[in-house]
Amino acid sequence: MPPTTFFNLPPPKREKLLRAAVAEFARKPYGEVSINRIIQAAEIPRGSFYQYFSDKTDLFRYVLQCYSERMQEFLSESLSRCGGRLTDLPLVSFDLVLEYQQKDTGELRTFLSILRQNMELNASEVWSACPLVQMVLERADFSRIALQDPEERRALVELLLGVTGQALAAAACGKLTAEESRSHLASKIAIIRRGAENKEEPC
Repeated sequence: MPPTTFFNLPPPKREKLLRAAVAEFARKPYGEVSINRIIQAAEIPRGSFYQYFSDKTDLFRYVLQCYSERMQEFLSESLSRCGGRLTDLPLVSFDLVLEYQQKDTGELRTFLSILRQNMELNASEVWSACPLVQMVLERADFSRIALQDPEERRALVELLLGVTGQALAAAACGKLTAEESRSHLASKIAIIRRGAENKEEPC
């Protein structure tokens, strides 16, 4: 989270910086994102930027957090649709996001563009500071999950959200059709299920 110096900026100046950052992260993969381009578009001095964010990763995490409210709505609805079953969440979320994408005015497309540009980014970079992970940890049904250690459960949630984001990004950029991307996601979830869920007792 940025320091108070960022939130003390006049709202138009703060929003201009955020818009510049969002546009850059949606246009370029993380490794090619330029702080110089962001500060030029936002029309702020380079020194001022580092009063608001410690580095590019700090800014990237804040950009993701700005979408967290909308993403929490999607995840909340998805959790309701799948009865909270953790390993059902990715496919339900995938279907719901594509359903909403058909009528979205741009915000969701921008978020998917950011995911698309960062498909290869380590999932922990994306989700480690994200409130979505904590929301899923608090609301999901872990009764069928064999993992008891809190850190392992967190890692599992990060993994599930990560592969879901990659599948959505692949479908959004046309790398795969929605059907192909969903099929690949289903295959990954099947593998994760075998490793994470309790083994049923034989009859």
